[in-house]
Amino acid sequence: MSAALVIALLLVSAGIASAGVIYVEPGASIQAAVNNSTTGDFVIVKAGDYEENIVVNVSGITITSEPESPDGVLIRSRDENSSVFQVKADNVTVSGFNITGSGEFFSTFKVAGFTNSFSSGNSGEQGETYEPEARQAYGLGSGEIFVSRSNGFGCPPAGICLDQAENCTIERNNFFENQYGVYLQGSMNSTISENTFFRNGIWIDEGCSKNMLVNNTIDEGNIIIGAHCWDNIMFQNRLSNGGGIGIACCGGGNLVSKNKIVNCSNGIDIYDTQARTVLRDNQITDCNYGIYLIFVFDSRVYNNTISNSSRGIFLRENSHDNELFNNTITSSNDSGIYLMDGSADNRIYNNYFNNTVNVKAENSEGNSWNTTKASGTNIMDGPYLGGNFWADPNGTGFSQTAEDSDSDGICDLPYNVNGSDFDYLALTEPPSLPRVNLKDIIEKSVEVRLNVPANYPENDMKRSCCFRG
Repeated sequence: MSAALVIALLLVSAGIASAGVIYVEPGASIQAAVNNSTTGDFVIVKAGDYEENIVVNVSGITITSEPESPDGVLIRSRDENSSVFQVKADNVTVSGFNITGSGEFFSTFKVAGFTNSFSSGNSGEQGETYEPEARQAYGLGSGEIFVSRSNGFGCPPAGICLDQAENCTIERNNFFENQYGVYLQGSMNSTISENTFFRNGIWIDEGCSKNMLVNNTIDEGNIIIGAHCWDNIMFQNRLSNGGGIGIACCGGGNLVSKNKIVNCSNGIDIYDTQARTVLRDNQITDCNYGIYLIFVFDSRVYNNTISNSSRGIFLRENSHDNELFNNTITSSNDSGIYLMDGSADNRIYNNYFNNTVNVKAENSEGNSWNTTKASGTNIMDGPYLGGNFWADPNGTGFSQTAEDSDSDGICDLPYNVNGSDFDYLALTEPPSLPRVNLKDIIEKSVEVRLNVPANYPENDMKRSCCFRG
């Protein structure tokens, strides 16, 4: 399909019969093409290398690479202290570019000095040295997420910065070695999807709400949601070797779902959110802390799989009234779940724990470790919902060895979780179904057939064999 036909189809599908197309040839200016565009226009950048900083003040335009060479456009920042694209208009789409050279790559190692400065104690986090190199470089993500990177007058150095813009789309771009890959300040209702990031990531600054981050791949970077941000969605992103996903204070209603996070400082960390945040269906592997909640309440954490972390889930600084259920937490070096600093009144049930140490708690009594017994399939496929499944790698965990005299999938005795708290409905493995011996069935069928009288009607004989077999 020719490029002209593709563009024509795009115009028709967008319902823009009068839209114009402006081509940018190598050596020409993308900024000049943007300045000459009007609402509804397409700015098509042909394959080549460009060195510019582009300010977009025209609403409703699409800036994209030529369809037949979507990976052939490299745009490098002319001024490394400015964003490659600064979008200051609504309904703008930027798609199909390789973008680099804006600012120095921002490593969270630089802010390690004030990580957890809000806390009354550090619980030894900074002293841990067993982490892989990537985790050490990023430190703990929670310290950085409370500091706005905007100077209040314009965008910080980023591949693309949305500056007070709404309903924009950033898709199918490659960002590498920028201070920030995509940066949003004062922007809402925008979509960032199907981009790749190397040594940068996505930063949503203070007050940005109702944005969607979908199906992005980030290596040696992170996703940060700043303070006072509401109702953002992070869905099916893949992050590795960096800082994971962090959410700062004072917002809520954010959804973190079906992300895959590998070898990061923290898989997901949240600080001081007091309205419902949902973390569900995420896969977190080889991170220092899988999910880290600091002064958080009314969150829902469920259907997550966390493995090979130091601490699977860590609650501290009076995190309370959270609900944690249907999570699978295995092979944690320190503990499956760690509660400290008065983290109480949390509801923790129907989780699968299989760690050498499943629970550690310091000054955090008063959590509920089971729900009311009710019919329903539990995490072990048993017939009742109740508490949690407590295993250890050696097969000697409480749930692996406890009696279940009535075969209801609930242990006969409660499990003492941490001295004063009990799981009163700890789960067991459901009773196994009787093994079916196919050889016996065949032999019995043959025996029945051989013992049928010679004058027995053939049809009845077949039915008899079938029913008795």
